[in-house]
Amino acid sequence: MMAELAKMLAACGLDVKSYSKYFKAFGDPSRQKILVLLSSGEKTVQDIADAVGLAQPTTSRHLAVLKEAGAVTDRRDGQKVYYGLDRNAIRLCCSGFCGCLGVEEQAGGRKKRKKTDDR
Repeated sequence: MMAELAKMLAACGLDVKSYSKYFKAFGDPSRQKILVLLSSGEKTVQDIADAVGLAQPTTSRHLAVLKEAGAVTDRRDGQKVYYGLDRNAIRLCCSGFCGCLGVEEQAGGRKKRKKTDDR
């Protein structure tokens, strides 16, 4: 099954390790909260920790996973580090994966499966 996934992703020009990191990052409820929070703009670690109700070290670990996956960027401004979404990387990941599965994104956020002969 994993070999089939790797072949399918490779045919679409995608890397299975990168996708595994994304879905690991997206799969945790705390990281999902962080992603939703960052969708409104850049935040510091402490802003994020306060908003999601986690300790700062725990929040930093979650941000490290998100950054490793490529879903989050950071920038330093003096003593503070601001985190934000890498919207383009997330868009490419999600649309690429959905494309390989035959799922298209439509206006309004609704997804439609491509018509196939096996229906």
